[in-house]
Amino acid sequence: MQKSLSNSELIILKSIALGLSCDTIRDLLEISKETYEKHCQNLFQKLDVCNAYAAVQTAYQVNILKSKEFTPEKVKGFALKFAHEYEEHFKSSKEDSKKTIWELYEMLLEFYSNVESSFMSTILNKKSHQSGI
Repeated sequence: MQKSLSNSELIILKSIALGLSCDTIRDLLEISKETYEKHCQNLFQKLDVCNAYAAVQTAYQVNILKSKEFTPEKVKGFALKFAHEYEEHFKSSKEDSKKTIWELYEMLLEFYSNVESSFMSTILNKKSHQSGI
């Protein structure tokens, strides 16, 4: 990777890794299709890839994203289902729904990081006990 990723590029990358659609990501970030495409183009160029799938795979390989093997797909699926269910609730609330959805999105990213860290430390502890360290 030649240059570091911008905040927007990193958020888009993490969102893609979580399985969110382009439309959902654009809505959450409140950006136009053109701006989203420009961020993706910059992201792909910086990672030297040609699509979102390759960007996520490369990001795991170069440790921009923590290894996904420590987070079961069921946990990600549960978290996304949770977010979707609460999105409908927030849409019907009298609060600013965009703000509420954004807060939920941030909470989801935090949840994902915490779960991933927890699985990683559990596996590393098992490996250290097995090797006698």
